Amino acid sequence: MPEWVFETTELFERRFRQYKKKHPQETAATLNNLETYRQALSAGVERSRIQAGFIHREPQGVVAIDQQGAKGGTHETRLYTYAVEIDCVLHLITMGDKNSQKRDLKDCRSIVSSLRRK
Repeated sequence: MPEWVFETTELFERRFRQYKKKHPQETAATLNNLETYRQALSAGVERSRIQAGFIHREPQGVVAIDQQGAKGGTHETRLYTYAVEIDCVLHLITMGDKNSQKRDLKDCRSIVSSLRRK
């Protein structure tokens, strides 16, 4: 089975740096869940068949990974991804919380549309 790789957007890089400073425990738990998702993809599990409490399916094939498993009072966190199965690339689009969710999903729609045109 081919190994899935991450590809980040500039938006993700910027938001990740901000989020890591403000919410380090949630960020660590979200990254752990992201790695679990990537390992399932690398094992050959179809993305639509991967089931876990930290996975939230969004429009246009976007999958949001949350902070489930973080210790203490956790801040709702979402890391938005888009998988391209042909290339085995998991695009990391953006990261946010409930307050930014509407904007984050709008950004996801725009970026996924751009990825699909390529």
